[in-house]
Amino acid sequence: MASSAFVYIFSDAKRDQVSDLMYTVKVIRSYYELSFHQWELSLLSVGNRLMEIDDPGERLAYANRALEVYQKELLAFGLADTSGQVLTFTGRRLNDTLPDLRSSEDTRRSFDLTLERDGITLGESYYFENVADWILPIRVPIRNDQNEIIAVNTSAIDYSSLVSELAAFGFNETYLIHLKNIDFNTTQLYYPLASDQYKNVLGSDKLDYQNIDTVGVTDGIHMMVGKHPLTGSDCMIVCTDLNPFNHRLIITVPGSSVYGLIFERFKIGLIVYLILLISSFILYWYLRKNLKTSLSKVRTEQANLKSIFESTSSVIGLFDRKKQLLEFNSAFNDYSVMTDDLPLHKNMDLLKQIKHQESAAVFSKFMDRALNGEKFQEVISYPGSQGELTFRFTYNPVYDEEEVVGFAFFAEDITEIRSYQQQLEEYNKGLEQKVFERTQELGRKNRELEEGYQKLQTTQQQLIRAEKMASLGILSAGIGHEINNPLNFIKHGAISLKEQLESVPNKKDYDQYFEVIEEGVKRASAIVMGLSHFSRTGEAMDESCDLHQVLDNSLTLLTNRLKSKNIEIIKSYDADPFVIPGNEGKLHQVFTNIIKNAEQAIFDKGVIRIVSSNRKDRVVIEISDTGTGIDQSLLQKVTDPFFTTKGPGEGTGLGLFICQMIIDDHDAQLEITSEKGRGTTFVLSFKAT
Repeated sequence: MASSAFVYIFSDAKRDQVSDLMYTVKVIRSYYELSFHQWELSLLSVGNRLMEIDDPGERLAYANRALEVYQKELLAFGLADTSGQVLTFTGRRLNDTLPDLRSSEDTRRSFDLTLERDGITLGESYYFENVADWILPIRVPIRNDQNEIIAVNTSAIDYSSLVSELAAFGFNETYLIHLKNIDFNTTQLYYPLASDQYKNVLGSDKLDYQNIDTVGVTDGIHMMVGKHPLTGSDCMIVCTDLNPFNHRLIITVPGSSVYGLIFERFKIGLIVYLILLISSFILYWYLRKNLKTSLSKVRTEQANLKSIFESTSSVIGLFDRKKQLLEFNSAFNDYSVMTDDLPLHKNMDLLKQIKHQESAAVFSKFMDRALNGEKFQEVISYPGSQGELTFRFTYNPVYDEEEVVGFAFFAEDITEIRSYQQQLEEYNKGLEQKVFERTQELGRKNRELEEGYQKLQTTQQQLIRAEKMASLGILSAGIGHEINNPLNFIKHGAISLKEQLESVPNKKDYDQYFEVIEEGVKRASAIVMGLSHFSRTGEAMDESCDLHQVLDNSLTLLTNRLKSKNIEIIKSYDADPFVIPGNEGKLHQVFTNIIKNAEQAIFDKGVIRIVSSNRKDRVVIEISDTGTGIDQSLLQKVTDPFFTTKGPGEGTGLGLFICQMIIDDHDAQLEITSEKGRGTTFVLSFKAT
């Protein structure tokens, strides 16, 4: 009787221990699958943004700012082209020589593997000389719109942070947790591990499990017994693959710490049976006392796991074959109340009580797939009280031996992540703004100072050009005055000569020469007059200005430029003279500048049309051309100071700005319309006298 009771208690303790071990494997597996997937999304977003930046300095600055956002999870950000050459890497200066990932065996194998895969590839753990610890590399391929790999985002996770995360879970201290790279048969993580064993274990292929016997397989988790590769002692081994990553999770338990499986199973049964024959009563109380201790320890560990179960903000639930809710965490209940105003309780049929029956039908199909033994993920949107929520659902079948008895349900709220991804795709500003806000104040001031210095240099150069133009105007006024004197000599000399030839019999033969001289003097006088009007420096605004005459003078000054391009001038003036009060010299400057801009917008042949009209109490001058036109995005800037679309040295960016100031001084209005490739029209409106 005592023997039977002991066997029952012993078996029950064994089941509790195995259950705890299986639960630990599932928790770690889910944790790393989720963590690696989150890192993949983060690296993909940063990698895509880095590829959009052409300037190496700006790209390095962006990578350093992005690292500040992820500094608690990642050690570095880098970007390599498809040949393996690193293009940028955080912590390096702009002119530093960057490595080639193919030059080292540690990096070449994982890089080549990345080019063959669709998603994230985890490299081999190794010691990096300028990082004071072991690291785990991560590679994520960056693709273009044709799904071709154009670059690889390369980063690394600090080994010590992985160890700290495992320690925070509070697992059974006898569990030895081993993360192994399937592709390279190398060890990525071993916990706990003495620091003097790092170089013999991490990144090596020495941890091969020999003489292993498989006991059973449940939910993709293999349970085995054999020799431990480090100690050589008997141990129980539980392993499972991390999907879809190239890693395998292995947990070993030394033979001395598991009652049912670790006391060499049959030997301990025989020993206990003999002890029971000698003193069943004494052993019964002894086992009862130890059982309480063991159960207390199991309950403590289960309480720790329950705490982990409750600490996540993600939804976790367990359903049976009837799709009834068996277990759930607080996050699941909170989301159910928020979306459907529906508190949860055990054994409820959730599908019949949620408000959105269309979504319920989708969930029912997902449940059927899980109950048929399929493990999968789906992303769907679900209506919430404050807007639509987006979840990533993970369904895992739960097995009893080989039979599916239910399924575990895991949902992660990725609404915010999806929103960030959409913002990055549509505006490419979200992450940039967030990183910018975290940039130190000193960095911002340095950039502002540098930009201010560059603007100061540009302004200085443009002011020098403007000063030269002003000096040229003063010089032109003097030249015009000096030319008038010899023109008068020529004119009077021609008149005197013509009078002397009055008595010559063939006088008419010389008339054509006098006509040429008179026409030349007339044209030269017109140019001098236009030049003198253009270069007038007075500030008075009470001069009588004939707008038609001002336009003709401006055309005279630009005659050679217009003829050289075969530009046709079409004038359509109102019959009445347009005389307004103002400053004639400044008005010459306005019309000459506008006509010259029209000429520069026409590359070869074209038309400049000048129309004057009287509209109620205003006179209007309209100057239009058939040139290249101005882009609509730039049209509002053309009168800004120092804004120019011309090349370096071709314009100061002050012409239209000064024109606008002169127009404002005359209490007039300027309207500019343009169409790219079809020309530009300037409309000037003055008050009629």
